[in-house]
Amino acid sequence: MAATSGAGFLMSSQQNNAFIAVNDLLKAGVEVYRLPKGITGTVETGTFFVPAGNQAKAILDKSAADLGLKVAVINQKPADAIKVNAMRIGLWDTYGGSIPSGWTRWLMEQYHFPYQQVYPQEIDAGNLKDKYDVLIFVTRAIPPVGGEGRDRSLYAARTPKAEEIPAEFRKMLGSITPEKSIPQIKAFLEAGGSVVTLGTSTNLAYHLGLPVHNHLVEKNSSGADRPLPGTKYYIPGSVLRVQVDPEQPADWGMPAEADIDFDNSPVFKLDADAAQKGVKPLIWFPNDKPLRSGWAFGQSYLKDGVAGFSAKVGAGNLYAFGPEITFRGQSHGTFKLLFNQLYSVK
Repeated sequence: MAATSGAGFLMSSQQNNAFIAVNDLLKAGVEVYRLPKGITGTVETGTFFVPAGNQAKAILDKSAADLGLKVAVINQKPADAIKVNAMRIGLWDTYGGSIPSGWTRWLMEQYHFPYQQVYPQEIDAGNLKDKYDVLIFVTRAIPPVGGEGRDRSLYAARTPKAEEIPAEFRKMLGSITPEKSIPQIKAFLEAGGSVVTLGTSTNLAYHLGLPVHNHLVEKNSSGADRPLPGTKYYIPGSVLRVQVDPEQPADWGMPAEADIDFDNSPVFKLDADAAQKGVKPLIWFPNDKPLRSGWAFGQSYLKDGVAGFSAKVGAGNLYAFGPEITFRGQSHGTFKLLFNQLYSVK
């Protein structure tokens, strides 16, 4: 139970269930803050602070009882606390339903994030910033670009003609295209929107011309890069360990090392001028033996590869995570890599 005295309450963002409480508080109109520097010797960066109040206490008491959430009392509001605001979330989907999108919908509902499904026709129509603050593209939403990027679809789904399906489902038809969709996503970013891409949808970075490239390449006889062949590198569904920077807001609540679900996932090499252009690594492989469980043929090629990064695009931010950080609602250790991007913190 949360105590009644003090200036407010603290919740560590290391607890996934803290995000349920935060979303319930925001829905009720209760102010929530985060601590960008934590409190030395007490709490880590990104900890949530909730000012004292009857409504706040009631919600936190319920969260503590129902979710096992640990809540502490603090006697003074931290001076550097920054306010958390809910964002208007759009989650990409397609006609017939994307399985990864369906699992992400389930995850949003379990953690009380409000969201709207977004289909390709709406994206192509533009003016996305009028309706959304952040867009999520799960794996297999964004097509590849030339020799960069990947598309791991096992089959090409047939898109029905509009007249073949009931009228109420026709708005779901279509797919993300370089000609119509990518310019609108870019405009959304430049206007201050955020985009989170997962798995092969990190292809968006290549469409935008960001200073990143495929890390998993070798030189051919003419000196050009080519993807590593399966005879040298192949890592199906396995658990690998990455390095994390918990001081970055995108990584708040994460440990310095984390285990990720990896399934031949995209891995990036940042150009030498990437930092100057606003690209920052979020998770990466610091050594040549990251395997924790499963099997990893050619795992040494992963060394120094970047598994996730953030990038400034105009006034907005792109977050790209190659691994399956939300895999089927099971990869609890990396949910925060998505959740952190679903709040505006100012």
